[in-house]
Amino acid sequence: MKIPLGILAIVAVLLAAFALLTPEPDPDELEPRTDLPWQVTVNADGSSRVFDIELGSATLAEAMAKFGGIEGLALFEPKDGPMKLEAYFGDVQFGPLKAKVVVGLQADDADLDALRERSTHREGSPSGDWKYTLNDAPQLHMGRRLTVITYVPGTRNLDSDFFRARFGEPAAWLEENEHAVSWFYPQLGLSVLIDDEAREVLEYLPPRDFVMPNGVTPNTALQ
Repeated sequence: MKIPLGILAIVAVLLAAFALLTPEPDPDELEPRTDLPWQVTVNADGSSRVFDIELGSATLAEAMAKFGGIEGLALFEPKDGPMKLEAYFGDVQFGPLKAKVVVGLQADDADLDALRERSTHREGSPSGDWKYTLNDAPQLHMGRRLTVITYVPGTRNLDSDFFRARFGEPAAWLEENEHAVSWFYPQLGLSVLIDDEAREVLEYLPPRDFVMPNGVTPNTALQ
C-alpha cells in the first residue's frame, strides 16, 4: 500500500519543525570530564589536581564552589596524634558515583586549641578518639587551605579490580584487619581503603606531603 503524498509531506514538515525546535546541546556537557575520582594530575611542585581542585593551594571557598555547601565543621582528636580541623559535605556526585566528602583544613596549634575551647558538643568513640562539633559560620574559615580530601563512595563493595583498573597496581599495601586492606599510591598522594564489610575510602594528599605508614608490604612486582 502506498502512503499518500499528503501524509508524507505532513511528516516531513513535523520532522523539520522538531529539528528546529530542539535546543542545541550545551557544549560544556559534551566536553570530557576532568573531575572524576580517578583523574589525578601531579604538578611539578609536588601538589596535585583532583576533582578540578588544586590540592596544595586550594581553599575551603574553592572546595565549596565545587562540592556545594558544607554540612558542618568539627575538630577530630585521635587518641594518638594531632588534632585536625575538618569540613563535612553532603552527597556529591561526579560521574557514576555518589559520595560523601570531607576536607581537612590548615590550622596551627593555637587555632586548634581555641576552636576546641568554643566547641558546642563533644562526642567520643570506643577507640578513644574525640570529635568536637563547631557552630562556626563557614565564612570564618573560607580562606583556610585544604590539606587533604577524603572521598567515601556511596556504592559499597567496590573491589580491588575496580581500583586496579583506574589507578593501576599500588606501590604497597597494608592489611588493616581480616576484611580490609589499604592500597598506597605515593606518586599520586593517594591511599585507598578497600573493605569487604564497610564503605571504601579514598584519601588524597599533595604527593609532596604523602608519607608511607609503617608496616606496609611493598609491591615487589613494581620494583
